[in-house]
Amino acid sequence: MFPLAGKAFPKTDRELTDAIRGALLDVFTLSKSDNAVAASGGAFPELKKLTIDLDGARVSATEPPPKPTPTGKRTPGISVGQLEVSGQPIHYEKAKVNLHLKAKNVQLDFAKDKAGHPMLVLTDAAEGQAEAKIAADDLRAIVLAVAAAGAKEHGVTIQDVEIQLTSEGKRSVAAVVRVTARKSIVKGVVRLTGRADVDDALNATVSDLSCQGEGMIGKMAAGFLAGKLEEFNGRQFPLMTFSLGDVKLRDLKVDAKNGLQVTAKFGSKA
Repeated sequence: MFPLAGKAFPKTDRELTDAIRGALLDVFTLSKSDNAVAASGGAFPELKKLTIDLDGARVSATEPPPKPTPTGKRTPGISVGQLEVSGQPIHYEKAKVNLHLKAKNVQLDFAKDKAGHPMLVLTDAAEGQAEAKIAADDLRAIVLAVAAAGAKEHGVTIQDVEIQLTSEGKRSVAAVVRVTARKSIVKGVVRLTGRADVDDALNATVSDLSCQGEGMIGKMAAGFLAGKLEEFNGRQFPLMTFSLGDVKLRDLKVDAKNGLQVTAKFGSKA
């Protein structure tokens, strides 16, 4: 699903690209603002190609917005021969997420959310593939930032973070994180464990978070980090900045090599 700016459904190529771009600007700072959305070929509402370029974009909202949910009656929208969405990468705080989606023979309906804002709902596609990837260094940066924020309040410095990821089946990954903490001249180690499960909507749910400390400083750090971890236990994180609407995923795979990578296929053409 793609939210649209304004109150009315677009009636031309230009109105369509302006509406998608306007909605994106509510969430992102776009590095290619003027050319972020392009439609080419065909005659509205039948387009040969629609591209959304989020390469280098930065999430400007304080947290990722909830995915829009359509309500009420839908109306026929647009058809697109080739749809492509690229975010290589998208920046969010200290992390970078790489997103890519390509689909052929796509159908999108017009709909509105509960507040009456217009949107496009992906209802069908002949074939397509979606991919979301976050590198090991970016995962480390996220964990380091969270740990450092909690440790600073207690006069503890986080010196290093090591992360080990292991795939558990096609949709899950387990993590073991080793955090080295220091206060004055004394060091300690905290060992954190947890897992993430990816669903059909490309959301990752974090669970089974726990931590144990080694040494006096490690045990002290584990005590206050446990509270921070509890805030994330059971929390859901979207791996895509948009919803795939009515389209069902298949062949979803989670790869834990060199970071976290999620790939899936979709579409009526098996």
